[in-house]
Amino acid sequence: MSIQQPPHKQALSCEPSGVPDHRVSVSRWSRLIDTLLSEGWLMRITLLLLLGLYLRSIGFAPVYDDNVMSEWGGRLSDIPQFFVHDIFGSDGTAHSVYYRPLAMTWGFLVGSLTGGLPGWLHLSSIFLHVAVVFLAYVFGRHLFQDGRLALLTAALFGLHPSKVESVAWIGSSMVDALGAVFFFGSLIAFLKWREIKTARWLSLSVALFACATFTKETMVFIPILIAFYLWITTPSAGRISRTLRTLLPYGAVWVVFMAIRHQVIKPVGPSVSYVHPTFTLANLWTAPYAIWWYIRHLVMPWGLSVEYGTKVLERPTLLGFLLPGLGLLLLVGMTWRVWRRQGSSVVAAFLIFWFALTMAPQVILAPMVSVHDRYLYIPLYAFCALVAWAILYFGTVPAKVRVAAVLSIVALWSGMTWHEMGYWDCDKSLWGRVHQISPSEPKAHLELAGIYSNSGDRIRALSILSDGLRYRPISLKLLMMHAGILYENKQFGESRAEFLKVMHLTEPPAGHPVEAGLPSSSRAFAAQQLALLDISANNFVEAESYARIAISLNFNGVGFHSALSQSVRGQGRTDEAKAENALELRLRMAQLSKAAIAHP
Repeated sequence: MSIQQPPHKQALSCEPSGVPDHRVSVSRWSRLIDTLLSEGWLMRITLLLLLGLYLRSIGFAPVYDDNVMSEWGGRLSDIPQFFVHDIFGSDGTAHSVYYRPLAMTWGFLVGSLTGGLPGWLHLSSIFLHVAVVFLAYVFGRHLFQDGRLALLTAALFGLHPSKVESVAWIGSSMVDALGAVFFFGSLIAFLKWREIKTARWLSLSVALFACATFTKETMVFIPILIAFYLWITTPSAGRISRTLRTLLPYGAVWVVFMAIRHQVIKPVGPSVSYVHPTFTLANLWTAPYAIWWYIRHLVMPWGLSVEYGTKVLERPTLLGFLLPGLGLLLLVGMTWRVWRRQGSSVVAAFLIFWFALTMAPQVILAPMVSVHDRYLYIPLYAFCALVAWAILYFGTVPAKVRVAAVLSIVALWSGMTWHEMGYWDCDKSLWGRVHQISPSEPKAHLELAGIYSNSGDRIRALSILSDGLRYRPISLKLLMMHAGILYENKQFGESRAEFLKVMHLTEPPAGHPVEAGLPSSSRAFAAQQLALLDISANNFVEAESYARIAISLNFNGVGFHSALSQSVRGQGRTDEAKAENALELRLRMAQLSKAAIAHP
């Protein structure tokens, strides 16, 4: 179905009789409007609108972990190190399963070329997003064979407020946006190969797929999407063999990537902080809720933040699992019915599969169903394509109504994007927004308290942590920070009570070791602080017992042997105190040496 010309455009195209000068004037205006409403100019206007919406981020401060790039060295010779550790493992130890060397290389190069100034880093994020939107438009022209649909899809894709996180946050941009550049580039090259059957286009697609996988692991979507596209567009005779032959080079790239990643990602033990996705029955029971959460953020993209409160179901419940699950089945059935009534479009089937495939890891594999708007970066394209198709072609709707719908959505999403951008100007605004949206989220209390404490406002920091403890009274992180700030504020009695609570919460059952990870590290630090408090009160015997608990949990903990030295010196055991001091000195020197090797 084609869109009729709007009446005002038709009027400008007619030629009034008897007034030659007016006729020339109308013709010029008609040509100007035709030019501005042409596909190329509308794409330019869209990109300029995106620049206008996001340019103010140039003045934003670095937020969250945007300063992590400063730890990666400053010489081009340092680039190879990004290929031998995960994205968090600059100390040489794997701290996550996220192997993304090209993302790290991109961040390093931009930071090196621009001196690491936040404005330039933000500008690079903006231009990455603009590049993604343009590539999404080019991809749409090949996929839909319809310029208007490709244009509107790309415009909606670029303007959706969920993109704010991946543009305003430099750390997300160098992974999600850079990965999307390679993602769309690979698919464009594949479709070009399908059109003209030139081997160089397939080679380019495979090369860009390789770049995508070394930027973000989930870009394995590319050959899966290609396989599905080939399956639904290839005649049944010989379909399997043709699909497998085409996928062979993509599979080879993936095997090489996984082999390299397997050699690099090697956690050394339970004492090392290690971030990795998990799958338990809790993920399964929570999946329907997570899906509806993402659908809500697609359809109603407001109230956004960098972190959200998590909801985890340990068992299936009526409101948490059964009703959301039934709702999903109803949605799938309605989608199927509309798809069949509209002629079972191959492209629509491809987009539906795109959305389901690219959303699956976020719903199933993320630990504790951790939800983030940045995970919508790639799935959003399929959603926007279906919205654009509905606006342009669904039903018998007058052209004026369709134009009004487009302008309304563009204006609404632009306004919401501008509004949501304002919370990314600094860490205080960012975490204040998290606290507003998800007041029970411990990370918001921890980050805000840290910001106020570092600025000297310990009273405000303690108030924020106390508020967090009302929601999570046994949160070890909240308790540890609260006790630490009380100690700094010389409220020693209250601080001691908090550290004793940490010791009680981390007390292992009789005959069992302390649980590794946060409980072990929290218990060791709390024991050290209790030792220091007892030393200041001249309770040297009790101080010694706490210091030995800390050392038993982490023999190489910096400061632990110093606390033991002070406690035994207070009891007159000077030789033992000297030995502990010497050991403390060696540990500190080893720590400095390790830091120098990691960051020469």
